[in-house]
Amino acid sequence: MNKVKKLLILFLLFLLITGCSNITDAETSDTESIDTEENPSMGSQTEPLEEAASQSADDVDYDLTTMNSDMVYATVYQMMVEPDDYVGKTIRMEGLYYAGYDERADQHYHYCIIQDAMACCAQGLEFVWSDGSHIYPDEYPQDNTNVVVQGVLETCQKEGDNYCRLKGATLEVKK
Repeated sequence: MNKVKKLLILFLLFLLITGCSNITDAETSDTESIDTEENPSMGSQTEPLEEAASQSADDVDYDLTTMNSDMVYATVYQMMVEPDDYVGKTIRMEGLYYAGYDERADQHYHYCIIQDAMACCAQGLEFVWSDGSHIYPDEYPQDNTNVVVQGVLETCQKEGDNYCRLKGATLEVKK
């Protein structure tokens, strides 16, 4: 039985090491733009690692739409672990739209969810659409819709926990 457990562990380690490959996601250019308004920043700005930054014509500091899915997942994970390196930077990312509802706060939250190449792990980043002119669910996409979200990263605190979100975001629904 021990031998079977050891083989299973070795096999899982092999999958973990070799499973993440350089698979790139297919991109389409048909999008529908929806703009949002900014909220006041709740974080402080620091200088990020320059070699990870991708500058585009839209003054995007980190354009995750140009990276393969493994790099996107790793970059979003890094944002969650070391948010001070990314606060105040403009982030553009593609993923799946999901809405969540907090009954205690009576508030809807909106997320862009990305997965790694194996689709086994997911990271989500909240984005804020705060001007009140858009009605949920009427003016939002359905859950599991492919979207591109762009906004400025900020850190916030809720119930003693710190988290990251994109403020002043735009939302593009991919067709």
